[in-house]
Order: sequence, then structure tokens, then C-alpha cells
Amino acid sequence: MKIFLYILIFFLFFPLRALSAEVLQVTSSSVLQIGDHNRNYKVKIACINVDESNRKDAIDWLKSELPRHTKVNFFPKGSEDGMLLARITSLKSGKDLASGMLELGYARSIC
Repeated sequence: MKIFLYILIFFLFFPLRALSAEVLQVTSSSVLQIGDHNRNYKVKIACINVDESNRKDAIDWLKSELPRHTKVNFFPKGSEDGMLLARITSLKSGKDLASGMLELGYARSIC
């Protein structure tokens, strides 16, 4: 019985699969509104800081990469000010959003 309990606790705290959801809205240059069945999350893209001068370009790029209802996987990394921090990958393109923003020069890495 103890082994079953340990396995259950392990899977609760260390999920093996990413959470699949869809984009409902790009709310800022690094924050997305994501829906997962009956729940909605405000998710901040982890490990980046978008430069003030690039905010509009970053928002436009995110909206072009993630039109409404685009399926994404997100890998939670923590929370900040009550908002989920996560690595987000588009299922359509397979692109990691943080990497794309770094490559385009819209953001800088903070991890």
C-alpha cells in the first residue's frame, strides 16, 4: 500500500506529460490566455524578458504564430505574481516560443 501511495504522489508532483491546451488570446508580449477544457490560465512565457522597444513586434509575432485556438503544449516552470510560468510550444510548428523570440531579438534570456 505504501508503494502505491509513493507512486501516486510521484505522478502528482512530477507529471510526465505536457499539458495540451489552446490559445484563447495573446494578452501581452509575454503573456497568453490559454484554455484547457473547462479551465483558463494566464501563462507567462518562462525564461525571457521582452525589451520595451520590441513589445509591439513581439505581440504581432505571437499573434501570427498563435492564432486563436492554436494547440500548444505548456511545461510549467513555476509561478510569478499568481501567474503560471511555462515553456510553451506550438503543436503546429513545433517551435518553442521563447527560443523564437530570442532568435528574432525581441527578448533576452533570463534563465
